Amino acid sequence: MSIVRTLEVPGYQVLQFLGSGAKSTIWQVKDHQTGKFCALKRVVKREQDDTRFLEQALNEFQAASQFDHPVVRKIYRMQRLRHWLSVREIHLFMEWCEGHSVQENRPGDVQAVVRIFRQVADALAHMNSRGYIHADTKPNNIIVCPRGGVKIIDLGQSCPIGTVKERIQGTPDFIAPEQVHRGPLDSRTDAFNFGATLYWTLTGRPIPTVLPRDRPSNLKSDFTPTPVEKLNENVPASLSKLIGECVEMKPSRRPESMSEVASRLGLIAHSLDYRRNNGNHSP
Repeated sequence: MSIVRTLEVPGYQVLQFLGSGAKSTIWQVKDHQTGKFCALKRVVKREQDDTRFLEQALNEFQAASQFDHPVVRKIYRMQRLRHWLSVREIHLFMEWCEGHSVQENRPGDVQAVVRIFRQVADALAHMNSRGYIHADTKPNNIIVCPRGGVKIIDLGQSCPIGTVKERIQGTPDFIAPEQVHRGPLDSRTDAFNFGATLYWTLTGRPIPTVLPRDRPSNLKSDFTPTPVEKLNENVPASLSKLIGECVEMKPSRRPESMSEVASRLGLIAHSLDYRRNNGNHSP
């Protein structure tokens, strides 16, 4: 593995550059003292307007400290770097998650998809039980590890239940209507993001959200996604129905909680196992 020397972090060996986002870069580093690998998220303020990205990094650290679940990526510590008393950088030292995102490597087997998303639903239910929502579940934020484990990453948009955000935050193909219209967010917002992500994973197509990716300034008032079972014949009706309920326009028509979603996915997983083991093709 080649060593990257363009970034120096006291106490760590910088191993490789992993990717970049809005005003941030991600690196693999190794702790000199413990020998453990970490992921380093480096957020840099280059202009005055970049202050919000520092605030988002601080928010991510504060949110992560509330959770204790094996599927939610841990953030071990945060470091502020100052210049003339002003914070210019924030470093987040995060759990190293080996594997590929669902975006990079979309699983084709329905049983594998249900297994992955059952873990995601359980993790989101844990976050909700601590008074927070993730608010940005999408294929790129779900990592599938080599041994089958799953990690939810990127808590930058996480917020307390009931939050009304000042600006639209979310990813167009997976964003809930109340995020676009800046209404109060709760566990049913996570249900929508989750359902839209599961829809894409099973079909390879995004749902038509109220914030179209092609014309983000042209807000829609309604949409009707094609049922998943019509796009993927291997998806049972029970799973298609659950996804359809998760992506309902009105939060009141979605599942009450992510715990309910996880429970229903458990029953669907049991049904799929039975069908595969016994040659029973009924949903």
